[in-house]
Amino acid sequence: MNMKKYGLSIGTAVLAIGLAACGTDDNNEAPNDTIGEADNAAENITNTDNNSNDNNMNTNEGNNNENNMNTNEETNAEDNDASAWYEDLNFHEFELDVEYADGEYEVEYEYNDGNPEAEIEDSRAGADTEMEGQEALDELEGKLTQLDLTADSSEEEVFSAVIDAFDLEEDYDELEVELEFFDDGELEAEDE
Repeated sequence: MNMKKYGLSIGTAVLAIGLAACGTDDNNEAPNDTIGEADNAAENITNTDNNSNDNNMNTNEGNNNENNMNTNEETNAEDNDASAWYEDLNFHEFELDVEYADGEYEVEYEYNDGNPEAEIEDSRAGADTEMEGQEALDELEGKLTQLDLTADSSEEEVFSAVIDAFDLEEDYDELEVELEFFDDGELEAEDE
């Protein structure tokens, strides 16, 4: 009976060691473990797909961030371009008053230390239009940038330039233009 106990004890110990060894060795691939290999292969494919999706998401996020940066840079560039026209003018104050039989057209523009201000009033032909702030500045940008006048410009040059730039009818009753230039020069022209 001692032999049976001794044999049973040795058999149990070998079995326990064998099970323990098989249970802790992840790299042990037995030839008859094909089901586990198939599961591992499927898991690896899934992980690869997930990594690809993560990379695509990161790439797309990168592209979105890059696009947002480009959009912000373009917007800032547009803002800088939009404000640059004020600085390109050689005058800091402009006033225009044109009287017609059926109404009046008035423009006031002033540029102080980087802060442009503008106002437009138009009551010609029964219209009653008033603009100020950015709306007026947007309206005046193309018109004021066309004016190539100096303090030495003749009245005829002033009238011609203003009529062309503001697309004014020449049948006015009175036309008055005043400019103050950055070089401290002034220009006033009036035609009645």
